[in-house]
Amino acid sequence: MKLALEKLLRKTLRKSPGTRKLNSRIIHLPDDLLNPDGFLLIAGTVESDIWPAVYMANTLQREFPDKKLTVICSSRDNRLFNVLRIRPSVHSYARHPDIPDTIKGKSFSDKTLLVYPYANIRSEMKRIFDRTSCRVRMAPLKISSQYINFRIKTESDVYPDILSQMCSAVGMKYDTDWRPSLTIKLEKAAERIMAPVSGRMLPYIVTTSSAISILEKSRAEIPLRTILLSGKNSEFSEMDRYTKTAIIADASAVLTDSDDLWGDACAFSIPAVGLDKSNSFIKWTDIKPASNESDFIKAWIKLLKKGW
Repeated sequence: MKLALEKLLRKTLRKSPGTRKLNSRIIHLPDDLLNPDGFLLIAGTVESDIWPAVYMANTLQREFPDKKLTVICSSRDNRLFNVLRIRPSVHSYARHPDIPDTIKGKSFSDKTLLVYPYANIRSEMKRIFDRTSCRVRMAPLKISSQYINFRIKTESDVYPDILSQMCSAVGMKYDTDWRPSLTIKLEKAAERIMAPVSGRMLPYIVTTSSAISILEKSRAEIPLRTILLSGKNSEFSEMDRYTKTAIIADASAVLTDSDDLWGDACAFSIPAVGLDKSNSFIKWTDIKPASNESDFIKAWIKLLKKGW
């Protein structure tokens, strides 16, 4: 086990103050990975990034119930960690990624394991890594980075398989059966919004104005009520992220050209048809968006025939 872990280690630490601190510390494998003092989980900045972080948080809590889990994320996504069985210690920044004021000055022990559950590091995230002194930083990166000193290569490029393979490589048992679930309070709030009079929601499709217009132009069948969660014609455009997620989670299907709706549909296993012209959508198991309008329409027709 120890030899396998040592082969995974990549010491590419050179320039920034945060990474220079790492060079001065000795890493003990496998104890620093499987017996840390706690975990620091850093969520990405894009809206769909929150789901790999939430899925990873669930496994960390299940595998290490006696260890403290600290999360850094955008304030937009803070409450989404309520879908976990136990809410971790979540600290968020308002605009630009940084160490939140709520944990500034609180040093993590040398044996706190930093987990970054993504294949790439966006440039705006580097400030957080520069200001974090965790001795071991683990991530399933495609390319080596000076900010990660424990890079784990995975065969898969889709979630949640990436997380499962990363955990397996270091001896953690990934929770493959878990899915996020809404609190009763949030479900009731969504019901009041969607069915304020009867309190009983009828089946509906969540979509964007641009995505639905493509189907309307092609005269494709749209059998259910459509809910627009963004755009000038949407009555829900000012709704907070947490409540929007609840509405998506209860939808019969999602029809979208937006990565945020796509990510929510994937996370909650909602049947989805996506249009991703820029190849920027989060990649998820067993579901792939179309790259052009023609394939998008065909995918919708196929879903209609299959049903949900």
